[in-house]
This record gives sequence, structure tokens and C-alpha cells, in this order.
Amino acid sequence: MTLGEKIRQQIKESRYKSISAFHREMVNIFESKAVNRRTLSQIINGHASARERTLNQIAIILGMRISDLRIGTDSEMLEQEETLGAFTYNEKAVLRALENNLPFMPCKLVLKRGGHTSEEQDRPEGPRSVKWCAVIMGGIKLFVKGTLGEETRTFYKGATFSFDARQRHYFENAYKGTSVLYVIHSPAQNSDFYLPSTASA
Repeated sequence: MTLGEKIRQQIKESRYKSISAFHREMVNIFESKAVNRRTLSQIINGHASARERTLNQIAIILGMRISDLRIGTDSEMLEQEETLGAFTYNEKAVLRALENNLPFMPCKLVLKRGGHTSEEQDRPEGPRSVKWCAVIMGGIKLFVKGTLGEETRTFYKGATFSFDARQRHYFENAYKGTSVLYVIHSPAQNSDFYLPSTASA
């Protein structure tokens, strides 16, 4: 069984029954950060692989852990840090933050050689959002697109830095091998992984 087939089965066995109803609940809970309907369909039909944050949203609505969602599928043997193209996020850290309702969101970001993350941005009109970062291995190049244009800074092992996450930004591996970055995102509710404690799944 593929992971997409498992997700489809779990949705049919849930109180939502249909993909449309399930996606409406995702939008209701995650609002603008919810995975779009087309992407969800592609994952379920095996035409696209699910990113960690997408699996996290699906698992939360189903009331499951990501590891439980993988049981019995062809992705069951994957490590907890699932490969996301050129980079990985640490699932265990994300789930621990969710379970303990932490005011910040910790993540371990692993960038392979030549890898980079997608461009992201917290709501510009929202409260100040900060990402504190520490380079654990290799080198990381940070691209920030602010009011004065794009700024680029490179940081190597042992360096720490922070920036306003309301600006458009992304990370790129600046090293010939794998690079590792620890990221603390505060406040947590601005993270794509965050589920408000008042929401019902």
C-alpha cells in the first residue's frame, strides 16, 4: 500500500468520509497555511510526494501521528527525518512542540549538497516573528528579501543568527557536503506546523 492509498483509506474511515469534506476541515483549522486541494489530491493519487508539513497537517486532522500514518505503507521504513527533496525537517521535534503547546517551534533543517528550502514568509501585517538559527554542520546561506531588496549572508559551523521572519526568506546550502541548521521559530503560532490549542480536529 502506498502512503497516498493509506491516507485515502483513513479519510474514508474518518468522520469526514470524502476528500472534499476533509480538505474543508484542513482549511478551517490551518486557514491560509492549509495544503491546497490540488496538492492533496495529487498525494492521495500517487502523483506527488508529501512534504513533512503536509503530512503533519493530514495527521493532525485525522488525529494520528505521522509515524502511525506510515504503518503498512511503502514509506514505513523511512527514517523519522524524511527526505524532502534537498532538505529534511525533524518530525520528532515538531510533534513534541505540538504535544506540549510550546510558545516556540524548534526544527532541525538538513540541507544536502546544492539544496535549498522554498521561499517562505510570515504574515507581514502580523506581530513580529523571529527565527533564531544555529549552524551545527557545514555552511548556510540566508536570503532575505526586505524593503531594500535581497540581502544575502553566509554562516558557517558554530555561527548563530536571527532575523525577522515576516520578510520573504529561504536557506541554501553553502557547503560542499551536508549542512545542518537548528531553527527556533517564535511565536509558534506563526509556524506552518502550529495548531491552535482552541481548534478541534
